Amino acid sequence: MLVTEYAKNVSEFRIESLKVFGVVMGLLGDERVRREDGYVFVSYREMWEGCKEAGILSGVDQAFAVMMDMLGVVGGGGID
Repeated sequence: MLVTEYAKNVSEFRIESLKVFGVVMGLLGDERVRREDGYVFVSYREMWEGCKEAGILSGVDQAFAVMMDMLGVVGGGGID
């Protein structure tokens, strides 16, 4: 469920969401300790900082909420 107006109205929202996915994949490529179940922890703060460094979401109102919408779209699309 998308919560921001940006996510509901911008036609390129799904394409922009893939940029967030790229940031997450870059973070996963870092040297990280895996949990015993094989998963790796990436904090929302790391994702937020990565998106800001990549210039994603600059000039967007409620940017953190939009990032969360983007993560939901990527996860809902079976990309996660």
